[in-house]
Amino acid sequence: MNGIELSERYYIEFGKSVFEDQFPDVLPFLCFGIAGPGSECYGFDDSFSYDHDFGPDFCVFYPEDKLSSRQVFALERAYSKLPSEYMGFSRPKFDPYGGFKRRGVIGVNEFYSRYIPEGSVPKDVASWTEISEERLCEAVNGKVFADNYGLFSSVRDTLLAMPDDIKKKRLSGLLFGLSQDGWYNVPRMYKRGEKGAVGLYLAEFAREAARCVYILSGRYVPYVKWIFKGLREIGGEAAVIGEKIEELLDHSLNDAIGSDTGANGSSYTPYDETMSEITGRILTLCAEKYGLKVNRSLNIKDGDEWLRLLQNTAFSLNDLVSDNYLRSSEIMLLV
Repeated sequence: MNGIELSERYYIEFGKSVFEDQFPDVLPFLCFGIAGPGSECYGFDDSFSYDHDFGPDFCVFYPEDKLSSRQVFALERAYSKLPSEYMGFSRPKFDPYGGFKRRGVIGVNEFYSRYIPEGSVPKDVASWTEISEERLCEAVNGKVFADNYGLFSSVRDTLLAMPDDIKKKRLSGLLFGLSQDGWYNVPRMYKRGEKGAVGLYLAEFAREAARCVYILSGRYVPYVKWIFKGLREIGGEAAVIGEKIEELLDHSLNDAIGSDTGANGSSYTPYDETMSEITGRILTLCAEKYGLKVNRSLNIKDGDEWLRLLQNTAFSLNDLVSDNYLRSSEIMLLV
């Protein structure tokens, strides 16, 4: 059983009746669920997650303009009196009178203000550019068990629907980043024998590639430690590319640095084959999703050719951005 399931069972067995019976006056304004920080909110928790902030608990979200401080205080007291043990797990300890910010009674605006300016939904493209993917991922994770008022879910649904222009702009910048970090800097640093620099650029390439896959899969990328677990969860082509990215990183940690030159005179590195497969798969997904004409040979071996192809695709995708300001902005704006 993962943390979301544990939380929902605990709410149904204990919390639901308490709030329904004791607070009929404010119940129409309350939302129950689990969201925010913690691997359990992503569904990524395992036995290693049990050593901190894990246990049977949930969130009670309320609109700040509908409840008085006295009503909120009463909700917090009721929540603090719920059973401290459930299914072999102990509830994390917290101060119920100070407004527990991780679980417990939390204002809707208080929760979303952690992730979006002033807790209000983005009103235009410019507002969306100010929010990172990782923070959006945390803002919309978890599960809503019941939302009587609808405000919490309304904001959540808006954040889940990132504008297509933002996706295109971010993806175009990431494609350009792949060209620079992977197909320009890696071979140059490899040829110079700069092992540390090669490792850093490969890591940048790997993270950019993973972010591309999340966007193309219609998901927000989570924090670094959960990127690959998330790709496996998405499955399909996302999982395949994730495996190739892990293979690339593993390869980079075990290869001795050196210098070599391919038959065509271009710099060659032992990472080229894996990078080529990752790049080709991502470009194919881009072509399928946005109707781009990615004219590439499956037998590309020259890094300079990959670089040009990535950059051409990046600018072609950027040209599809409908918002004039966003389209004319620097291509790496959202990277």
